[in-house]
Amino acid sequence: MAFDADALTCSVTRVTRPDTLMIRTVVPQLQSKCTVYMRLAGVDVKPGVMPRVLDWLEVHGHFGLYQLDHCDWLRDEYGRLLGDLADRVTGDTLAGHLIKEGLAFSNPSHVQQVMAALLTSAEPEE
Repeated sequence: MAFDADALTCSVTRVTRPDTLMIRTVVPQLQSKCTVYMRLAGVDVKPGVMPRVLDWLEVHGHFGLYQLDHCDWLRDEYGRLLGDLADRVTGDTLAGHLIKEGLAFSNPSHVQQVMAALLTSAEPEE
């Protein structure tokens, strides 16, 4: 997979949990940069793999940038963007790497779980 000039790119500002990263990217709808928290979509990450996530980011960041693969700007119940990061040259993804190394499990119903949590959550009364 070669670099896709039309794909969104992002930089990673901070890794707060093994499955949650603070990223900075351009939001086309706003035509400006935005900093958001992103949760890896479709995986359940084992605890204690933070060093491996940091290693992947160090090896696969080309000039500090990654390709951002997001789920139509869908947010989870905590407001985190659902998505994944990919190496801009090889196309390897962070979630794919974690699954391949046995550090995470695939969760194909993750998006449905997020939608169910959003639909069943109570809104505060005014």
